[in-house]
Amino acid sequence: MSGVGKVTTEAALAEALEADRAAGRRIVFTNGGFDLLHVGHVRALTAAAALGDVLVVAINDDASVARAKGPGRPVVPAAERAEVVAALAPVDHVLVFADDTVDRLLETLRPHVHAKGRDYDVPTLPERETNERLGIEMAFVGDEKERAATGLARRVARPRPDAVMRLDDVNRTGYVLRGARRHLARHGWLDVAKLATTDEAERVEGTTKRWVNRLLVGGIPLYVKVTRPAERGRSPIVELQNHLALRAVGIRAPEPWLAAEGPVDGTQTGVLVTREAPGVRLDHLLRDGYASASPAERLAMARGVGAAVRALHTARFLHPDLQAWHLLVEGSPADGLDAITFIDLQRVTRAGGRIRKGQAAVGLAALTLSLRPYVDARFEAAAMRTYLGGSLRAARPWMAAIEKRMERIRDRGTFREVGG
Repeated sequence: MSGVGKVTTEAALAEALEADRAAGRRIVFTNGGFDLLHVGHVRALTAAAALGDVLVVAINDDASVARAKGPGRPVVPAAERAEVVAALAPVDHVLVFADDTVDRLLETLRPHVHAKGRDYDVPTLPERETNERLGIEMAFVGDEKERAATGLARRVARPRPDAVMRLDDVNRTGYVLRGARRHLARHGWLDVAKLATTDEAERVEGTTKRWVNRLLVGGIPLYVKVTRPAERGRSPIVELQNHLALRAVGIRAPEPWLAAEGPVDGTQTGVLVTREAPGVRLDHLLRDGYASASPAERLAMARGVGAAVRALHTARFLHPDLQAWHLLVEGSPADGLDAITFIDLQRVTRAGGRIRKGQAAVGLAALTLSLRPYVDARFEAAAMRTYLGGSLRAARPWMAAIEKRMERIRDRGTFREVGG
């Protein structure tokens, strides 16, 4: 049968499976988005097919993928995803469905086995109760989830390495992103004084000495961070270098357009301009969605956050003020480094060698404290276990160090609602 011939409707599939059941054939069911098919998908489907005689694959429609993965997904429309999966030899039937879970399909189709990837297990499978009630066997197949369509999409769209050029004259010193210079110059925004004093921007946060504005320049949203007077420890040029360093090793940070210092009304002033990064603040995302998320979704989110911070520290970057609003999430936190952007990099430093527990505890304590209004202890434990790449027992000394550090910073007043 051709790939197209395997794509069917729910009613026709139910009828075909009744005949298979009557003939004594063992039916295996699996489901997923299958956006940008990769080798992990193929291996999981091959392993699922080996569990029985008939393999049914249910594919999320476009709307349900968008709800789960966020803007820009799916990359491939449902009809094409179904046809590609149906072309694989191990697959017998393909169905496109619109629900957020497959509980209803399991009720209708009554397979013998429900197979899922190894990023799930029995406690975290959303349809666990339905499977147990119907007597459907649960199986977990394929590789450990080291590959994901989200990561593949990010790699395809990844921009060229940033290139900067000096921006020096008698009134200023600094750097500008080569690709942004022409755009800023065309619209008259290469001037430090104009960037620092404009009334065309929207104030996001700040004090009389340091503030952040949101500015539209030729239709492109930018953030302008102004420091008056310019401070040695808060140089916008150093912060631009931090942005470039993170981006160079594959860690998401806003694109830095310009960093400069110069006199404004007789006061030495620092300005950092970054392009607005896509996403929602992690604290807002968890505040609005954590309580309604399934146990599997909560676990995946925790693992994603832990993996992203682990990548930051593995690259030897320390973010001592790391809080939930410093992480912007495009899509779901479950996608880890492929979805999470680190912002406000002014105080980021680079460790000389491997990051020690005491060094890591500074940022981890701030992050944990800022997350606690929105998550539970299971989230903290899962994130820490992923961060350490080990067991909960291995995580306990770290968690104790973090708790100790939290006692020192809890009442400093830094954990407040601020703009992202």
